[in-house]
Amino acid sequence: RHPSSMSDMTPISPQILDAGPRGAANLENMAALSQGSRKTISFFKGDAGGTPIGSHMVFDFNGEQQSVGMVQTWNQCNDMLLTSLDKRQSVLLMDTETGATKSELSLRRQQKNWNLDIESITPQQKFEQYRQTNQYTLFGLGDGGHTVFALSHDARAGENVEEMVIRADSCRKYKSYIFTAHAQTKAGFLALGRTDGAIALYDSIMQSENASCVIDSAAVDSVTSIDVAADGSMIIWTTAEFVFFTRVNARHWSKGTKEPKPAVIKLCMSEADETKFAAELKCPPPWRPVKFDAATHKDEHGLYEREIISYFGRLQVRWSVREAMRVWEAHTEDNGQPALLEGNTADMHAQVYRHMTVGADSDIVALENEIVKSLHF
Repeated sequence: RHPSSMSDMTPISPQILDAGPRGAANLENMAALSQGSRKTISFFKGDAGGTPIGSHMVFDFNGEQQSVGMVQTWNQCNDMLLTSLDKRQSVLLMDTETGATKSELSLRRQQKNWNLDIESITPQQKFEQYRQTNQYTLFGLGDGGHTVFALSHDARAGENVEEMVIRADSCRKYKSYIFTAHAQTKAGFLALGRTDGAIALYDSIMQSENASCVIDSAAVDSVTSIDVAADGSMIIWTTAEFVFFTRVNARHWSKGTKEPKPAVIKLCMSEADETKFAAELKCPPPWRPVKFDAATHKDEHGLYEREIISYFGRLQVRWSVREAMRVWEAHTEDNGQPALLEGNTADMHAQVYRHMTVGADSDIVALENEIVKSLHF
């Protein structure tokens, strides 16, 4: 419905905003915003006003300032994992309180000791960053989206620069596909978005180039974001123009089962809201990343995701998970077009560039002019 070109976009959009509960009590949230070529990372309270906490210049372990790529909160926001636009093979571990770079990993491939350019990293298990831990275990995309890798590192190994050799069984360079987005379940299964508009599910990313299941949609544009329910039962993703939803089962995540591909439905704005916000949609920006709420970070029986949230320029669009499941279950093909679920639209009165769901009912957004706020739903 909303034409937009991907020709001027890079294959992978780095996560420049992250947020999580701060400290073991999980009583307050904190957000971190990467400021790229300004070589700074800024911190904000997860309150309605987005109260600034402070900022740190970012340095490598040798004291050279670094343009920040993406940011990943870690260890209950006591640490930050950062990538550098100046040193593409490095992962920096920053102490949030002091801004000191505690360690720097320089990634190499075991095969011929090749360098590995890092595009994006994510915890191997969903919500792993909410735990108190001295180890970090990550999935990553590298080499412009051609390479998928995994790494584990013990931050207690010492404050230094280390060469991290990614073993052959923890790294695979794909010749046939370019991956653009990644997400993971609590069990560590990995879902990858591709430039052909498909998403691929992997139970083991290194053993074979073949995915357990490839889910196609009506879109042929690059996948720009993806999120997975904590238990792996639901997947949502975006292209520049569309938002999609599907349900999967354990057999879709396992190789060799030949499980039929699941149906896909589109999530959209209502026609009434499209009329109401026609001026905003006349020259539309692409959909921002789509996310489930983060209520399932708690290890409690019976918890499930309730909301799906994305943004379109200054518009927030929310869909009920329960309604998405109902439409998906009742879905029948109509002239080859996916079924639609209309969401509820609200005007944020400012462009939303990034957002991150955190805790049971919060969504932290980065607005224009580097304003960060926390919204409740």
